[in-house]
Amino acid sequence: MTRLVVYNIVATAFFLAESCFLFSYYLQNTGFNEAFFYHLRPDLVYAGLKEYLPVLILVIVCMLGSLFLFSSLLTRIDLSKGKISLLSLGLLFVGLFISPPARSFVAYIENLPPTAVDSSLSEIFPDLDSRDVTSRRTGSNRPNIVLIYAESLEQRFFDEKLFPGLLPELKKLREQSLDFTNVAQGVGAEWTIGGMVASQCGYPLTSSFDVKGNDLSLFDEFLPGTTCLGDLLKKDGYHLVFIGGSDSHFAGKEVFLRSHGYSEIIDRYVLEKTLADKNYVNGWGIFDDTVFDYAIRKFFKLSKENSPFLLTLLTLDNHNGFLSKSCEEPYASGKNKYLSSVHCSDQLIAGFVEQIRRSPYSDKTVIALVSDHLAISKKVKDVLEPSQMKKRLTFFINSPDGKSGVIENAGIHYDIAPTLLDFLGYEVQGQMGFGAPLTTGDGFLPSRFGEDKWRSQAPNLVAIGKDLWKNDLFLTRAGISLDSQNLFLSLGGRNFDLRSWGASDVPASLVYFFDPTSLKLLNINAYAFDEGLQKSTLSKELLKEKDKLALVISRAKNLPGFSDPTANPNQWVYFCGKPGSAPFSGGVITGDFHIPFDTIKELGASDLDNEMIRLRQNLINR
Repeated sequence: MTRLVVYNIVATAFFLAESCFLFSYYLQNTGFNEAFFYHLRPDLVYAGLKEYLPVLILVIVCMLGSLFLFSSLLTRIDLSKGKISLLSLGLLFVGLFISPPARSFVAYIENLPPTAVDSSLSEIFPDLDSRDVTSRRTGSNRPNIVLIYAESLEQRFFDEKLFPGLLPELKKLREQSLDFTNVAQGVGAEWTIGGMVASQCGYPLTSSFDVKGNDLSLFDEFLPGTTCLGDLLKKDGYHLVFIGGSDSHFAGKEVFLRSHGYSEIIDRYVLEKTLADKNYVNGWGIFDDTVFDYAIRKFFKLSKENSPFLLTLLTLDNHNGFLSKSCEEPYASGKNKYLSSVHCSDQLIAGFVEQIRRSPYSDKTVIALVSDHLAISKKVKDVLEPSQMKKRLTFFINSPDGKSGVIENAGIHYDIAPTLLDFLGYEVQGQMGFGAPLTTGDGFLPSRFGEDKWRSQAPNLVAIGKDLWKNDLFLTRAGISLDSQNLFLSLGGRNFDLRSWGASDVPASLVYFFDPTSLKLLNINAYAFDEGLQKSTLSKELLKEKDKLALVISRAKNLPGFSDPTANPNQWVYFCGKPGSAPFSGGVITGDFHIPFDTIKELGASDLDNEMIRLRQNLINR
């Protein structure tokens, strides 16, 4: 029986590893990478649950079925024959560690960044010793700018041999524009928010305070140590507006935008109010035809105000092959739903640009289009593979003077903002991350390390990017305060947004760990949609760090041993103290609360209490 249990445990691990690996291929046609683990969160999985529910059910059924058959087979084998048993068990272990998922995971681990930025990085990138970046406009003209992030719309979709007539209007538009044909996807830019950060700031997206899953919407600042495109344009008098069909709170997108110059953000919740048919939405938000209808009206309104603006749009339909109603003709008789969505994007984007170019405001407007990232949906990646074209982003700039041409200088996501600024007539003082204008030569990294060899610097790029979060935060005399109405937690001079992603009125369960002596914030563990927690998850996590100072906010049912057992299980409670000590501050959250600094210091200085540890352990195990 013991061997049967071991077999099932190893087989389950093997199946789960294979399932995750195959699911990653299903989503993005590649194995484990940063984008996969970024979205491997209860809250983010919950967001896509409806979309991928059939696949998840199939995985669960196959796993249970295989375990049943496997167990049935083992019961029929004479396990007393030790050699057979050990051989089969050994082969299963070996298979687990030499399998493609294991190799893929090892490759991912090897590419993780160093734990700290050391002096050698300054020697490799001396340009970044100073993070001061400013810009100077060389002319008097300040054109209006429309920046379109086209979801997954990479260059291989323009391959006429594979996809004849797929993007006829955008092909014409590229020919009328300055077309940058050799821009590669950057590290940490494999998904939308990563692509936006890389293209506007010149750095890869990283996490802060080791937030698991990078629930970056927690923070009141997003990469405060860097200067981005929006910062420079705002300083020169531009009004920055963002329009997108998804929830702007997702993955910290709104925090990023507001931290770097954007003052007006229109997302699904604003756009939903404009819908005549309230049911005309998809699993991720608002269809693109609604977005472009709103955007053109916004463009005209902004243009009439005679003040320069940057209007940034983010399309959504290509995320999963959604098809806007206004696109009546599917591509190739609708054989591939995703390609029909791409074909629809051709009509919507080109139609939007045409309306601008036919307007009286055309002469004052520069339009740039860029892929947020390469295509990642399994629904289309397979059909892209036969293309002989390089995997490159689409990036072109369309100007009112009709300036056109093809620029083949090697670039990366990080070079997009410097290129756009140079095109607009700005001279950048200082080094804008890992970016350089492609209008004058190869990008910053390709020019130093080679068009493809720059990827060997990936760990260093991410390490430097992580340093931009300014993670040295210490508790101050102000102590810790909760604003229960706005769901903000204030500590160390920073505000933390406690709302779970996608549910503005539902807090996330959060665990903050501090050094008990210096009161430095060490890391944060966030669990959006706390229903995904097991009963003892948080309590066990606390006891593993029993000698650290902790602050926890969650429902009472999630904190056995650290909350009043008589409290309503669904009431929100907090605990502040050492998990292994008796003194603590906490209770049911009925409104705002404040923990004084002196109280926090006393809690941090308290001694461990073995009896209290045993008591809490017993309450957890009930």
